[in-house]
Amino acid sequence: MHKLRVLVLMTLAMAFGGAARAQAPYPDRSVRVVVGFAAGGGADASARLVMAKVGELLKTDFIIDNRGGAGGMPATALVAESKPDGYTLLWGSVGAFALSPALGLKSSYDPLHSFAPISMTAVLPNVMVVSASSPIKSVQQLIAQAHAAPGRLSYGTPGIGSAGHTSGQLLLDLAKIDMTHVPYRGGSQLVTDVINGQLTVGFVTVSTVETLGRDRVRPLAVTSAQRNPVLPDVPTFAEAGVPGYEADFWFGLLAPKGTPPEIVAKLNAAVRTALADPQVNKGHLALGFLSAASTPEEFAQVIARDHEKWGKVLTKLH
Repeated sequence: MHKLRVLVLMTLAMAFGGAARAQAPYPDRSVRVVVGFAAGGGADASARLVMAKVGELLKTDFIIDNRGGAGGMPATALVAESKPDGYTLLWGSVGAFALSPALGLKSSYDPLHSFAPISMTAVLPNVMVVSASSPIKSVQQLIAQAHAAPGRLSYGTPGIGSAGHTSGQLLLDLAKIDMTHVPYRGGSQLVTDVINGQLTVGFVTVSTVETLGRDRVRPLAVTSAQRNPVLPDVPTFAEAGVPGYEADFWFGLLAPKGTPPEIVAKLNAAVRTALADPQVNKGHLALGFLSAASTPEEFAQVIARDHEKWGKVLTKLH
């Protein structure tokens, strides 16, 4: 009987010990954050900026794992297939969740159902610019010229499916104009051709405009719904006469579907606190980004909205 009692007590102790370990406060070890962009770029810098602060708040290391290529789709698929325990997260973007699917690129994940959104983190608005010597001084002048000479004007972007490309396509769609898209492998030659007048307009980042200066390029409109604090005198496309225009390239933190709600809530609170930090906001502005916190529910709505929106705009391109 004594041996039986000891055995029962040992079994209970092991059970309670296992339960205690299973219920250890999250996070109790380092967390991997998969970023679908190469190290050294703006998306990578934004992820490191925000997650370093989140790590301070949650007292653990958030290790950035760069998996660049294919618009972030392989990285997104990797996280979708990961264990939903909060220790593998995704620094996702509108590219992998809305733009690439709208362009007909197939993936193993479902953008609307394979993830538990945690919070938006940042948006990267673009700016449409012309050469400082261009006679075009407003969006309406550009639209008038495009109507007068369909297909004769050109717009340059960093590549097919890029934020600049989709921003330009949305303008063509809403303004009912025809312009020739000229994709580049990067931004440097694009900017050179805008300045030299070989391109009518170009879609570039806010930081590019700051670097070049107004003596070389003239910004006509920002692609975001609100004016950019770095370029407060530059109107939005809606203000410039293209109602309904909004093209923000957003980033956000997501977990695999099935991640416990309490972990999602804890991460959301930490991310929102991090994004309220003045140094994080200052760092984002230096990168050309704007901090953009949200609830998980709001983030899910943004994903669904853009999945539908870009599906309508971009399906005609394939």
